[in-house]
Amino acid sequence: MTRFSADKSENILLGVPTKEDPILVVCPKCKSKAAIIPANESEYKATCFQCGFNELKKANHKQFNWYSDNPTDGVFGFDLWLRTECNGNSLWAFNKEHLNFLNDYVSAHLRERSKDEKWGWSNSSLASRLPKWIKSAKNRESILKSITVLKSKA
Repeated sequence: MTRFSADKSENILLGVPTKEDPILVVCPKCKSKAAIIPANESEYKATCFQCGFNELKKANHKQFNWYSDNPTDGVFGFDLWLRTECNGNSLWAFNKEHLNFLNDYVSAHLRERSKDEKWGWSNSSLASRLPKWIKSAKNRESILKSITVLKSKA
């Protein structure tokens, strides 16, 4: 039986791209895969691997629409590259780390939470915020197949 335990290591910063694990988006120019990485401390850079599209933007305010069927990144507002339809819903991820988190969570037959020393049984963990259709065991196989499709796109 696989186990998923929500702990401190689960608190990944999904909307914050890194050079090692950028947010993957759809290029607004050619619709191919593009990446968003930090350019410096206050700016982010979007670059397309296909056409060479480049854009810099200050990230004073990041806005996410977590429950959208067509989510975008929080800086430029570009569509996410890692997105597919699954069980009549939109399954999406910002990057490979987010995909790995979803895979670990969905594939686990036992999902545990631990009480935070400071906040107690707070409802702010990533796992607690997942939509019910992702948490449902009846959707496990189809979600895992969709995650495999998304991993091949990453």
